[in-house]
Amino acid sequence: MTAAELIELLSAYPSDLQVLVEGYETGYDHIKHVEQKNVERYRHAQDWDGQYQESKKGGKPCILIRGRLGYLR
Repeated sequence: MTAAELIELLSAYPSDLQVLVEGYETGYDHIKHVEQKNVERYRHAQDWDGQYQESKKGGKPCILIRGRLGYLR
């Protein structure tokens, strides 16, 4: 995905939404998917955990950028 393609995808969302990416593991992948999710801060996150988790009670909306293997998480 190019910067122009990513900008076009992101322009479909409100400009004040926080943008999150998948965390942990090694290396880099191409961006495969961009979606809106509701998240909440993960207060007891360990070093290997992301700072946020999907909210089951509403949470706050964000834009999630997923890589090639994001569906495995």
